Amino acid sequence: MKTIGERIKELREAKGLNSKEIANILDINTSTYSKLENNKKSIGVLELRKITEYFSVSADYILGTNKPEADMVMYMKREKNMSEEDIEEVQMILSMMDEAITLFNMKKRI
Repeated sequence: MKTIGERIKELREAKGLNSKEIANILDINTSTYSKLENNKKSIGVLELRKITEYFSVSADYILGTNKPEADMVMYMKREKNMSEEDIEEVQMILSMMDEAITLFNMKKRI
């Protein structure tokens, strides 16, 4: 399971930013931001709010208390501008893939 720091670092790297740039954008002290990424400091409410707003992710994602499916739906809506109908279709396909994997694993055990 990824740590809060690992999740924050992945988000930053996905935007192609270094830690100093993102600290400036978020108006967080550079040292504080570095400590967050390196899991040397617990994340505060204000820092969490700034990070979730900038990266358009949920606090649950940062804290690791969410379901990956919920993050995927949020990503599809915000970053890819997908319609509800398209999102439902993707979810149906993923569900079918999960069922196929489950059946495959069951068959392997027989």
